[in-house]
Amino acid sequence: MAEFGHFALCLAWFLALIGLCAGVFAGWKRSPAFYFATRNAAILSAISSLLALFSLGACFLSSDYTVQYVWQHSNRAMQDVYRIAAIWGGMDGSMLLWCAMLAVSCAIVAWRSIEQPRVLMPWVLAVLHSSLLFFLTVTVFYTNPFRYLNADIIPGDGKGLNPLLQNPYMAIHPPTLYLGFTMLAVPYAFCMGALLSGHLSNEWIRLTRRWTLIGWAFLTCGIMLGGHWAYLELGWGGFWAWDPVENASFLPWLTATAFLHSVMVQERKEMLKIWNVWLVVLSYALTVFGTFLTRSGIVQSVHAFASTDVGEVFLQYLAAIVILAVILTVVRRKELQAARHIESILSREAAFLLNNLVLLSICFATIWGVLFPILSEAVTGKKQTVGIPFFNAVNVPLFLVLLFLMGIGTLIAWRKASWSSLRRTFLGPFLASLGVAIVLLWAGITEFYPVLAYALSFFAVSTVLIELHRGVRATKASSAQQNHSTLSATSALIQRHRTRYGGYIIHVGAAIAAVAITASMAHKVEKEFSLKVGDAFEVGRFRISLDKLESGKNSNFESLIAITPVRLVKDGSLYTELRPEKRFYFKTQEPTTEVALKMSPREDFYLVLAGISADGSEATFKVFINPLQMWLWIGGVVMILGSIFVLLPKQFAANPLLSRAPYGAEGKKV
Repeated sequence: MAEFGHFALCLAWFLALIGLCAGVFAGWKRSPAFYFATRNAAILSAISSLLALFSLGACFLSSDYTVQYVWQHSNRAMQDVYRIAAIWGGMDGSMLLWCAMLAVSCAIVAWRSIEQPRVLMPWVLAVLHSSLLFFLTVTVFYTNPFRYLNADIIPGDGKGLNPLLQNPYMAIHPPTLYLGFTMLAVPYAFCMGALLSGHLSNEWIRLTRRWTLIGWAFLTCGIMLGGHWAYLELGWGGFWAWDPVENASFLPWLTATAFLHSVMVQERKEMLKIWNVWLVVLSYALTVFGTFLTRSGIVQSVHAFASTDVGEVFLQYLAAIVILAVILTVVRRKELQAARHIESILSREAAFLLNNLVLLSICFATIWGVLFPILSEAVTGKKQTVGIPFFNAVNVPLFLVLLFLMGIGTLIAWRKASWSSLRRTFLGPFLASLGVAIVLLWAGITEFYPVLAYALSFFAVSTVLIELHRGVRATKASSAQQNHSTLSATSALIQRHRTRYGGYIIHVGAAIAAVAITASMAHKVEKEFSLKVGDAFEVGRFRISLDKLESGKNSNFESLIAITPVRLVKDGSLYTELRPEKRFYFKTQEPTTEVALKMSPREDFYLVLAGISADGSEATFKVFINPLQMWLWIGGVVMILGSIFVLLPKQFAANPLLSRAPYGAEGKKV
């Protein structure tokens, strides 16, 4: 299968090259024949890339240790699910997965391109082919996963997958994240296609927004899954540490979020055209930058791949992206001039622009924190790192401003709002949020940032509820809904304005997540203690006891498990029984810590077996009590559901693109 996979991979590279050349010629000469050539090349390249990916999967499942990558990342003792996950467990396979996903996205665009503007689409496909060609070039010539093992004797078993990656969440986290990354190439292609073709109406924006939202939703899901993996697997009681690789996925999420807000201003008011072009370019460029970070070896991270020689290649491609965007923006600057300008700072347009500036400020601060150790080493010869305190000190206030703007942007009027209307609109939510802050202070929560975060989260949710109430009241007052119930009026309203209310659902999810993050960080309880069998330790309202230590073994690892009942101090009743574990993997000769966790809406009880004494008579534990932690994952799910709600096809709505005729024999509508 390795030979077939290598052939399919090379064929995909050749087809991407053909597609690029045909797309450029089709856009330049308006040639229908070359348009169909680039379209078909995209579809065939996707098929070839998937065949290469499936071939690598077959090599893993059959334990073909003649393939170096299979030998490095699997062994016979691993479960099948982790053999599949091993495909993206290393540099080579992850790049092949990236190529396959990008090729499929390109094929979907090509398949639907016949319904879309004929002036625009050849250039869009050419740009997509150029992106695919770059990643396939890296995969074929630098990180080919089908290279044979250079050994005289075929080994009987492999080295095995990194134990930290043998976790169910790591089987789905990287593919989900890669889907988000690769789908952001499509908006970039539409943007560059519009600039190259001169087809700069808002049509390319409408075509782009849906793809951006899909990519954003996958990025959100991938980031959440990665945070949950870190929470369960790394044993430090947290879910986000501003790790360089975590930041690499967070950066394009920020710029994509900014674009999804500012694009509404362009659609409604014909403003921020150049701004939106560069948000799209930055979103794609930051995916390339993130790939460079994780695969160049310049940053140290538990998530990063081993150091390779592809870093310079990614930097060259990143420079090409930026230079091309600068040139095309200058050439098309007249067409990109705004038809209108922001008339008042008291307007939704201004609120969205301020929202964008805050998101980009967070993005810049995060990039600075990631690159500072590299820059300091280059200048002083000594690497100076920045940690969690720096990121929190800079970004927490900015996130609080975002929460405030979420509430403001929901209710403020387009174009211009008067002070009197603002007073009427926001007095109720403001007083309610102030009441929440007073109640929290009375309850003993006196830290400034937590109280402000809770109050602003309530403010953001209350503005959504007020907007919904107003819409339902107006709907019921209409002649068509006068005799209908509140529920039916709400359903009719949301169906009619699905994009708007889907966005509000996302805002509610973000507010829920903000409350959970604040609570789990500000009110976390952390203790370290040692117990002998029969001993107990009290923390908060819980009493932890050690009943016994058990050992276990299978073909992949041996383990030591602590049986630890947890009881409530108040009445001595059993709350749960936890089994934190230490594992030692035979093939990799690496230990791991498997945490024990009891999740509830109120708090997470998180227990780690930190170590065992030399004589085995005493165990050391770390316990974390994280308030409201579960609500972070619930908030993430709500955000993703809001995205899905927006993306669902509209019922009874005609698609204006379906009226576009395909190419005729002479490039005219038929």
